[in-house]
Amino acid sequence: MDTKLKLLIINTVDKNMNELGHIRDFLYENPEIGGEELKASALLTDVMSNHGFDVTKEVLGIPYSFQAVYDSGREGASIGITCEYDALPSIGHGCGHNIIASATVGAALALKEVVGKTGGKVILFGTPAEECFVTKVPMAENGVFDQVDVALTVHPNPVNLSSGKTTALDAWQIDFFGKSSHAGAAPEEGINALDAAVHFYSLIGFEKQYLKNTNIYGVFVYGGEKCSVIPDYSAVKYLVRSDTMKGMKKIRELFERCAKAACEAVGTTYKIWNNEPGNKNMVTNRALSDVFDKYYEELGGGKMPQTDSTGSTDMGDVSQVVPAIHPWIGLDCPELQLHTEDFAAMTVTPAADKAMRLGASALAMTGAEVLTDPDLLTKIKEEFRETMESGEV
Repeated sequence: MDTKLKLLIINTVDKNMNELGHIRDFLYENPEIGGEELKASALLTDVMSNHGFDVTKEVLGIPYSFQAVYDSGREGASIGITCEYDALPSIGHGCGHNIIASATVGAALALKEVVGKTGGKVILFGTPAEECFVTKVPMAENGVFDQVDVALTVHPNPVNLSSGKTTALDAWQIDFFGKSSHAGAAPEEGINALDAAVHFYSLIGFEKQYLKNTNIYGVFVYGGEKCSVIPDYSAVKYLVRSDTMKGMKKIRELFERCAKAACEAVGTTYKIWNNEPGNKNMVTNRALSDVFDKYYEELGGGKMPQTDSTGSTDMGDVSQVVPAIHPWIGLDCPELQLHTEDFAAMTVTPAADKAMRLGASALAMTGAEVLTDPDLLTKIKEEFRETMESGEV
């Protein structure tokens, strides 16, 4: 990439650091959980409008979402950047989404200057409620990201990590239906739904030890209220993770088999349903990720070791409709964990200032490389096509 473009990006990010710092600090001081990001979305859309972006609010009718577009009016690639800004209950920004918001805004503002010279466009997608309603999922399903060639984001973390795999996540409740009767006077007239639930729970416990790259945990939701009454209803719920959607499909098939076996043994019926939204596994585009890692290290952010995460993100759904990356930028606190009050406090420190500035700059440089190197974009798209056609995602 042209040295002049690099300097343009660095200078633009530096020029906007006070505004980016205000975004980060405002979100830290005014944390809003998913589905309630009124102040955050208002601030972010005002900032983007003030910088000349065409802003559309409530994409697909999703509250507090937005799309901010800057189109050069000239032919070129379209760079998408996803922005998160929801907080955690009680903890505040223990996942650092205040840094995601500020860094991604910073990258979008810098890329505005780049596309003014190279052509193309940049779109900042405001995606609320990542922690609960996973709003990127309906956006991906309904073609919102089809308008961009690549999708970029960045996430704070105790230490640097290159964009890698995250797990697919799903949540199921299994309801069992039997027949109530008096447990003392006529137990033979009843069909014990709790027995079916216990049998099912045991079967899953036996079977899950044979599944690779999975994480299955369940709890009982309901098993009756009185010992004198055979329960006609019982329920268990599970949170399930798998390294691929192919693996998730196999787990769902296992749940169906175990539920049928439990019902056949006891005489109940069952229903399996999604009690919480899920998301797909992250499929990192390596060609695109290598560009970000190169620039982040060049800028002084340090090396980006490659590893996979057992966590989940709705960026996974984005990565299965368009080439995408989700790198983790360290705040130099390896002793801490995400989703803690201590990590939330780290998001407003000098270490966070550095990560925010370098994250915004490296994201913008990655986008600029895509805009100026047609061969790179071809390589990125070819990798994406081959990965999605492999049937292993």
